[in-house]
Amino acid sequence: MRTEEDTPLADRVLLIESRAGNGALASIGQGLPRRSANEEALFLSYNYADVPVGRSFGCCFRGSDESDVVWVTATVVAVTQQFGFGWDVIPHGWKTLAVLRFEPKAPALIRDLPEAAGWFDQPVSVHVSDTDTWEARAASRLGSMS
Repeated sequence: MRTEEDTPLADRVLLIESRAGNGALASIGQGLPRRSANEEALFLSYNYADVPVGRSFGCCFRGSDESDVVWVTATVVAVTQQFGFGWDVIPHGWKTLAVLRFEPKAPALIRDLPEAAGWFDQPVSVHVSDTDTWEARAASRLGSMS
């Protein structure tokens, strides 16, 4: 178990690989609730800490260009893994299938992600974090340019 407080601020990022395709949802998504229009089922890469369902974040940004940021609330609604059971956390160090609610709606950089049948089908391309984490990463990038 690793808490968020035990994780450096700049590392507190959910790493999104892809959207879950219908086949993936049928085979491993049984533990997930029916999604509303502003929710997406996403394959997440290895998680930085134990993140509880209900946790909200403040932005999404591209892994390849962190200055391409969208200020949107993203809330963890549900989590599962290959066993199809719902979990109350995204566990540290696990790849998971999670439903995130985006408010007011899912941004294009999420909607445009490719659909996949499982983990490892796509590289991590979108990050989700708090504003403080994004700012810490931006400050680090600026510091490395000097």
